[in-house]
Amino acid sequence: MIGLIIGALLLILLIYGVFIEPHVMKVRHVKIAQKQNIKIAHFTDTHFAWHTSSRRFIKFARNIADEKPDLIIFSGDLFDKVAWAKDKNWSELLVILSGLNAPLGKFAILGNHDFDDEKSSGFVEEFLEKAGFTLLKNRSVLVDNDQRTLSVSGVDDWREGQPDLELYPLEASFSLLALHEPDTVLDMETIKQFDLILSGHSHGGQIRIGNWRLHNKGSSSADGGLYQLNERTKLYVNRGIGLTFLPIRFGVPPEIVYYEI
Repeated sequence: MIGLIIGALLLILLIYGVFIEPHVMKVRHVKIAQKQNIKIAHFTDTHFAWHTSSRRFIKFARNIADEKPDLIIFSGDLFDKVAWAKDKNWSELLVILSGLNAPLGKFAILGNHDFDDEKSSGFVEEFLEKAGFTLLKNRSVLVDNDQRTLSVSGVDDWREGQPDLELYPLEASFSLLALHEPDTVLDMETIKQFDLILSGHSHGGQIRIGNWRLHNKGSSSADGGLYQLNERTKLYVNRGIGLTFLPIRFGVPPEIVYYEI
């Protein structure tokens, strides 16, 4: 009898992890500063695949439209496997991503899953640019907001790309850096030059029970939420939207984050 009860509970947890939690949308609002009067929308790790269709992102797109952010950041891992995605029709996803709008622009960086078996990120770069994103690959740009300027920077992926670990922000009243793996900050030599760093990659563990979680290379130092790196710099690790390795989420529902700066 005890065995049957345990088996039934495990089955219920499995059903929840496969069919319920991956479809939840957690919306977080994080106050960073009140200097710029800017709202930033941040989503990451969509990992579109056979188990995660483009339609799953519709509710996130609607939420972004409702929130009316000034700027949008996507911090990598668009598809779960680029080689698989190349042979599929993603016209619906292109329409959804193209429909995301923000007056100060929408920006994207690359994650480790954005590279194919030949270490090329060309397919994902072209897709994001078609959707209207400005790709930040080891560069910084300035955006204006009522005579105040915001420096937006992004580095190439730490694991598969060639990140510029000496990248500096441009002179501005607030500096933002997007990178994929949180552990990139351990190697970045210019961390203290940024006010806010946005990352993803960890999925918060994707399966998390108490303090136990699944670990992946690149998120040993930080796996979810807000961290104070020094007197000036804050890091937020977004737990992401999609799934990888196993089509299960448990204890870390998909999230989209809005920052007030």
